[in-house]
Amino acid sequence: MKTISSAAIAFLVLFAASPAFAQSSQTFVGQICEIDTTPLNVPSYTTPDGTRSLDTFNSTKLCTGIASKRNIRLECNAPLPDWTAGDRTAKNFKCTINPDQCGLSPKSTDKANPPYVTTTDSILKVRSGLAQLICFYKP
Repeated sequence: MKTISSAAIAFLVLFAASPAFAQSSQTFVGQICEIDTTPLNVPSYTTPDGTRSLDTFNSTKLCTGIASKRNIRLECNAPLPDWTAGDRTAKNFKCTINPDQCGLSPKSTDKANPPYVTTTDSILKVRSGLAQLICFYKP
């Protein structure tokens, strides 16, 4: 019976674990993010500047997966000034994400809004006037 040397075992362990090493995760905090309240279907709501959206730097972008198939999770949070429409939730609306930091290029279906990627895996919640936007991009 042949025995395997410790160096060979170490190589096999490293080879078996390689896919995990190839995957990476990066988090970016504080990027500008626009929260558009239109999906909440409250036409009477406008921000102090007269629009239905606001910009915030309270954001986190998480990039995961291997370089050729990265996933992006974008989360943005902000209080909505003068919000009186109560608690609301909207799901599955278009959300655009800048993929540059994650090392992604837009797919052919994203060409309408370059250089951004577009997803409908999204949720916007407002609780006590605080908005939370979460968008997922899975190529």
